[in-house]
Amino acid sequence: MKTTKKVMSIVLAALMTSGFAMAQKANVKGAEKIADKKGDYNEARALIKAALENEETKGDPKTMYVAGYVEESNFTNENVKQLEGVEPDRAQMNKALLDMFGYYIGTIDMETAANGGSTAPGKYGKKIKDAFANNLLYFINAGGYYMEKQNYKEALRAFSAFKQIKKLPMFVNTPTAAVDSNSMMVDFFSVINAYQTGDKQLTIKLAEEIKNVEYRRNDLIQILSQTYLENADTANYIATMQEGLALYPNESYYSVNLINTLIQMGRTEEAISLLASAIEKSPNNAQLYDVMGKLYETTDEDKSLEWYGKALAIDPEFTESNFNMGRVYYNKAVTLKSSDKYDAATDKKITELFQKALPYLEKVYEKNPDQCYYVLAQVYYNLKMGDKYDVIKAAYGL
Repeated sequence: MKTTKKVMSIVLAALMTSGFAMAQKANVKGAEKIADKKGDYNEARALIKAALENEETKGDPKTMYVAGYVEESNFTNENVKQLEGVEPDRAQMNKALLDMFGYYIGTIDMETAANGGSTAPGKYGKKIKDAFANNLLYFINAGGYYMEKQNYKEALRAFSAFKQIKKLPMFVNTPTAAVDSNSMMVDFFSVINAYQTGDKQLTIKLAEEIKNVEYRRNDLIQILSQTYLENADTANYIATMQEGLALYPNESYYSVNLINTLIQMGRTEEAISLLASAIEKSPNNAQLYDVMGKLYETTDEDKSLEWYGKALAIDPEFTESNFNMGRVYYNKAVTLKSSDKYDAATDKKITELFQKALPYLEKVYEKNPDQCYYVLAQVYYNLKMGDKYDVIKAAYGL
């Protein structure tokens, strides 16, 4: 029987396809052997990469599994070095761990699909289960490594892998799935890293999921509220701050920032009421008295001075209240000086106000000269303290 050229071409094509498939299967075996012997991992990756790109082998769970096994072997090889007193290649070690996770999850998905959706571990799932259980805590180490390197996306990837492993069906009702202190720590630092990446929506999502967990709850609510603020979500910002204030009434972060927000929104009476309540709960918090002083500055300067005085009675070194006290006295003097009625009595009163401002501003200048140099210089000038005025003038180019 004669064979046509067309038939021969089809036969040759079939033989070539079969040959390519056999070659890629050989690559899978070759990569697996290299991993077994802990040989040249770059060569193993090159072999498995070709198999993962071939149509005949890329859908085979074994191909995906061996890709993960190569990474697991590389990770283990580097990790063991620490036990031998040799410094491992931490960058490669942690990269291999995360790549192992990706390939192994891919293998599980393939086996699940092949088994009609059954989540029971398949042929490779059993080996993967051991690998995940044995290496679970190293994902925390990887997250810490990437945080030190300020690679927050990879740190988040490591922590996400840890969380995903614990939730796999293969670990249901096992110690691996248990919620413990490590779980809570990873959840918290996942929020931190999401925030550091700039992903506000993810930060909010992760933080809302765990905001009722006691682990570093105060810190978490502060991060969540700050993210809402940066996301221009004022309603949720205020609600979260109020929640934080109810839980931690002595934490000035909530009371002070919430009050400032209410003031900016023109809700002054509400701010005063909230501040009075905060002071009642935390009577030794100088910052709260200082904020109350600011609230009264525009309507009653004498009353604001009373509140600043109360703050300084609690903490005489509180820089903000010292500056505010000196600034209000200075402003009162300047206002009098610019009035239409100006006589000897007024001049005496102005001098007294500048003298009252002086010790407060000098105390601030000792700690933070940039905060008050201009106001203090004007006080020196008006009190005819030329030598001290000249020092500030020279220092700041007035």
